Amino acid sequence: LTRRAVSAVEREAKTTSGRPFFLYLALNAPHTPIAPSATWRGRSGLNAYADFVMETDAVVGRVLDALDNSGAADHTLVIFTADNGPEGYAYERVRAHGHRSMGPLRGVKRDLWEGGHRVPFLVRWPGKVKPGTTSSQLTSLTDVMATVAAIIGTKLPENAAEDSFNMLPAWLNEDTTPIRP
Repeated sequence: LTRRAVSAVEREAKTTSGRPFFLYLALNAPHTPIAPSATWRGRSGLNAYADFVMETDAVVGRVLDALDNSGAADHTLVIFTADNGPEGYAYERVRAHGHRSMGPLRGVKRDLWEGGHRVPFLVRWPGKVKPGTTSSQLTSLTDVMATVAAIIGTKLPENAAEDSFNMLPAWLNEDTTPIRP
């Protein structure tokens, strides 16, 4: 997946002449089965899961490097997120290593508590979103649809993405009004 994503970035950056292109890279890591490649096994000094997370970080880094090296980074929106909080064995990591992948929140995947549902949502968009900008806005992955529609200036049909809200004002630090009515 990494090689194909990097190839796609390099190819599209050359052939599109600055026109937009879309790359969706849905990594299966670091989901189970916990299977870091041979190159990454043991590198964290903690356990296989930490090795797998480090490998995932390296994959994202390679794609970002490809964007930077191709010249496409300055006009590319990158969204990095996850689909759920940590698995139940996260508490083992807390006890053994003091590492709380759910941060200060209580709960893991399939719990009702926020630790199982809050996920990282990182945006890199040079010239638009200032590095280091943070927001405490309540958002959902469903909001990506309305946000992208706003970015490209398209109105969504009435029957499309009706639960999606535009996050762009929060990303641009223009409005602190809650996104959800």
